[in-house]
Amino acid sequence: MNILFWIGAIFILVVPVYVGVVLKASPAIVWAVVMCGAFVIFASKIEIIQELSLGPLRAKMKEQIREADTTIKQLREISAVSSEATLTNLMAGSFMGGMSLEKRLELHDKIIDSLKKIGASQDQIIKIESDWRKGISIIYQRIIQQIVEQRKNPNEINPEAPETVRKAGHEIEELLDFENWSAPTPQQIDSVLKKYNIKSPEVEEWIGDYSHFLKTGEIRNKEKFIQSK
Repeated sequence: MNILFWIGAIFILVVPVYVGVVLKASPAIVWAVVMCGAFVIFASKIEIIQELSLGPLRAKMKEQIREADTTIKQLREISAVSSEATLTNLMAGSFMGGMSLEKRLELHDKIIDSLKKIGASQDQIIKIESDWRKGISIIYQRIIQQIVEQRKNPNEINPEAPETVRKAGHEIEELLDFENWSAPTPQQIDSVLKKYNIKSPEVEEWIGDYSHFLKTGEIRNKEKFIQSK
């Protein structure tokens, strides 16, 4: 572009004089030659001119992009807070009847999927699911306790069950802090079972599923989980 600039400058300084004096061309032709030279100079500086003209526009665009990014972050935060409240209420309601556990799990999955689509971070999702996961842990504890106590009906104690399994079930229940939604860990439950020498493939399977959930957030054997609640 610098070469083009100097060609244009030399053209304006030399060619019009030559055309006007030596060739004795009309003033109109001389001016046409000057304009040609000026156009060459203009073309050599087109990038600078574009930068000057687009500079304010680019700055405005960057400002708009920053504002939009801030708005998106705010919307994500609002969605996260709202989703956390929704999931907590969904889980709390599961202990009081009403909507089925299956429907609650379905709504949970839809909420988390929507959050991922709008770009919620993994840390945000973990925070949002905090109380939800506590509730699921309590459900796992209750399922395991019912199986340990050999209940025929989840809501009724089996009077025919051996005293050792009833004591084990009672200790497992004692480990639950329902007020703070704090369920015993799989390791704590396993310790109680070992204490009373209780061995059951079904209980071991459920403890394994419970451990898997705590590590991954995934409910393994979801259909069986829903039916056993």
